[in-house]
Amino acid sequence: MSSETATATPLSGLEVLERRAAGARAALDELLDQSSVYHHDVNQGNSGMVFLGWNKWHWTALPDVAQPAVGRARQATDRLWEFARAAVSTAAPDRADQLDDTEKLLTNVIEQPNGSFPKGAPASSIDTIRQKVAAALDGYLRVLRSLPSAQGNGEPLLVADTSALLDKPLLQEWQRDGERSTIVALPQVLSELDERKRDPRTRDAALKVSRQIDDLDRRGDTFAGVPLAGELRYRDVAVTADMTTTLPWLRADVPDDVIIAGALELTWQDLTSRVAVVASDRNVRLKARRAGLSTLRPEEL
Repeated sequence: MSSETATATPLSGLEVLERRAAGARAALDELLDQSSVYHHDVNQGNSGMVFLGWNKWHWTALPDVAQPAVGRARQATDRLWEFARAAVSTAAPDRADQLDDTEKLLTNVIEQPNGSFPKGAPASSIDTIRQKVAAALDGYLRVLRSLPSAQGNGEPLLVADTSALLDKPLLQEWQRDGERSTIVALPQVLSELDERKRDPRTRDAALKVSRQIDDLDRRGDTFAGVPLAGELRYRDVAVTADMTTTLPWLRADVPDDVIIAGALELTWQDLTSRVAVVASDRNVRLKARRAGLSTLRPEEL
């Protein structure tokens, strides 16, 4: 199981970001263990030529044996950046430039280019560079923790996949140890339920779910959330996820990806919410975990 989801309690978006930042730091530390810096000032001497902006601290060329560490560092930072950028663009796009300096520093550590600024090593020793990386990642997380979307109430959300609804069609049974939680139905799932009504193999279960959902309209505004049973609530989402701003590997023409994108949007809208995708379909759970989302099987409810 992914380290991001190996907990009994679904993770919040902030916790996903903290884990990804920790993963990036560990991968960069591993790379820096194999890196070194040397002094090279081309402006010393009597040539009469001056190279403006020259960085006198240069990276020593990495040996081939270090290339796997380069790949791991690049992958770990990319996973952090894609999640963080989406969170910022959802909640406060005007703050996106506050992430730039950190991302430039980490890119420098990974690519280790030499020459005039901003190329060359960012400090005179690996220990100092390591401290800069740690401080930059701490600052990166401070920006994310200060977002308006990071000031929520930690609501647990159960994002229902169609497979889970068909396997467990009585919504009042979707309780997790009596904890407060909200079942969320996304537009893609409601559309798939309508299709399942025409399939004799799934008609009865799909009709049972749909009738319950229709009855919930009497209890209030389902967009805001309505009581279902005990500590359990139900909530509708009216708009399909924007596939142009979600994680780049999710595709608009793949129904499962649209559901995962919808769950991610809920996460980015409230980084304190604890979003779990509930699915019987293993492929949906695998993709959700890859996206940083927690997952549950219907039998775990």
